[in-house]
Amino acid sequence: MSCASAKGRALLFSCVVWGGCQDPARAPLPLTVTSDPAAQTAGGVITLTSDQFSRFTLQPNPDTLRPNRWTNFDVVVGSDTAESWRIGPTQIAFRVPPVRTGNYEASISARGYDKVQIAFFAVGLAFPAYWAGLNPYTNVSTGTLLPARGLLIAEETSWPGFTTGYGLVDVQTRTLTMFRELTRGGSNRVKMYAPGPSYRANHFIFDLSPVGSAAATVWRADPWTLVDTLPCSDASGVYTAAELSTTTCLMMHLGNLVRNGTDTLLRNWGSIAFGDFRLSPGGKWAVMRTPLWRRRFDGPVMPWPVFNQLGDVAYSIDTLFHVTGATFSSAGDTLFITASVRDTSAPNNFGGRFAVLALETATGRTVRARSFASNRALQDVILDPVRPLLYVGGFQGEPTNGYSHVRQYLTVLDRGTLDVIADIPAAGDFPVLDANLIYDGSAGRVSVVGWCGVDCGGLTVFTFDLP
Repeated sequence: MSCASAKGRALLFSCVVWGGCQDPARAPLPLTVTSDPAAQTAGGVITLTSDQFSRFTLQPNPDTLRPNRWTNFDVVVGSDTAESWRIGPTQIAFRVPPVRTGNYEASISARGYDKVQIAFFAVGLAFPAYWAGLNPYTNVSTGTLLPARGLLIAEETSWPGFTTGYGLVDVQTRTLTMFRELTRGGSNRVKMYAPGPSYRANHFIFDLSPVGSAAATVWRADPWTLVDTLPCSDASGVYTAAELSTTTCLMMHLGNLVRNGTDTLLRNWGSIAFGDFRLSPGGKWAVMRTPLWRRRFDGPVMPWPVFNQLGDVAYSIDTLFHVTGATFSSAGDTLFITASVRDTSAPNNFGGRFAVLALETATGRTVRARSFASNRALQDVILDPVRPLLYVGGFQGEPTNGYSHVRQYLTVLDRGTLDVIADIPAAGDFPVLDANLIYDGSAGRVSVVGWCGVDCGGLTVFTFDLP
């Protein structure tokens, strides 16, 4: 048996190949197989090469729920029988199943041939999905990114053992930390349902005002220090806000968008009522994300505005259905979004067909687009600050995936072309719906952080190693 080089890692992989035209009564023939590459992402393809592959025909397995499996050929990784298919007379490819990062051993058997073992290293989920210690009844579906650390969130319900106030879901320590400086007293409600971003680096907006009032305040992180108060509050209900400049604050309150506390820009904007703000560097541009939900009672499109630094609606895009994620280039001239157009036939339960779009920020002109399979729903997109890459969170239905039948994915795209570099499935159940992506460059990881609902554990975090 010959094997591909380990490329710096000790790699273990086995394939089980049942192939052939040999008399079962005879001793099995030796099988020689090579594989490439020696390291691959979960969901990626490895090619097996053997002259002996040309001497048998793959016989389909009648289980139609698991395509590309054969009665006379198996590629088994752990307890998973991998999808495999012929790509040439002497070559068969297989897809690495959902796995966690590490060395793997698999079994290849071909009927009439000896078993063969080949090694590979897989890049996938870094560790099992975990619940971040939040009260499962907390209405957390979004939050504000603290770069490279995690997600700033509001804890709204005071139950024994939980603190009402603001905290950080830290993807480095895999914990929820509630900040003593940002705790609330006298009420079990936190009026700002998602902490707001500021044009000032490392500054964020919270509301710690007494019951019956509201006041957006700007805080500097590490350590948390009060900076000033903003004129963009509304005391009649929960809201979120963003500071675009020293003179401009936007507030979203139950579908009404208000500038500087008095100037209502948009009314009854229900499709985005519980979204969160995303700002370009320095606050030159601002957008809001829409929640990912089933829009049974909404129209086929929604007006999605882009704001300039004065808080004016620079323009709106009226052809979209969801806008679940948004991130700006470092210069602010390109806006990347995950969005959908209405498609009631799309089998993702959200009535839309999803894509990643690269827009010219100043005009909204589409520069590039990458569509996804109709059964994939997209949650968010973020930029790699070092490499020319984008990361996209999404999930899709998979009938063989345990209890939930839905699997979480992280897709890596080339920022310039939007070509798919890797599409990594999580090795686990229970994806989230609304989600935020968090880039942790020091660890070489991206986390998907989101709210799954009370019946599946509340706040859930998936962390993926990067290829």
